[in-house]
Amino acid sequence: MQTTSAERHESTDLEQRDVRALTEYMSVLPLGGDVYSVTTESGSEYRVDALEGRCTCPDKQYNLDDGELCKHERRVRFATGQWAIPAWVDADEVDAQLGEHVEETPKVAVTDGGVTLAEFGADDGDDDRPEDCDCSPHFEGLSCWPCYRDGFETPNPNATEDDE
Repeated sequence: MQTTSAERHESTDLEQRDVRALTEYMSVLPLGGDVYSVTTESGSEYRVDALEGRCTCPDKQYNLDDGELCKHERRVRFATGQWAIPAWVDADEVDAQLGEHVEETPKVAVTDGGVTLAEFGADDGDDDRPEDCDCSPHFEGLSCWPCYRDGFETPNPNATEDDE
């Protein structure tokens, strides 16, 4: 049986909120200033004021002491790059859409000060390119349609003339 980051890391309830903030499917949409709309996988929507430390969720209203952050506030901080993703978190378990709708890039805590989530999860250097990638080094700066469709704006750095 495979263990998760939370099981491998003895953690407090607050760290469990970090794990849920990173692994559960949530959309973070900026509404202006430091206010965000966070929609959970169950379809619930909460408003988070990142500057003032407020969230409209029941957990924040009834269960947390002043200064403690709910998972929605934590998600906003991770998604916007305000907080680095803890190094003990397995990148494969992090929601792939983390930070998708915000301008900042989520960071992972590492000894050199932080890398982007994509860099942290890249273990083979191919950026998890689609199987039908047909990037060509002849079209400098342009990715092939399969890569562009999957969100890669730059060509596969591992493309060779043999790939054509």
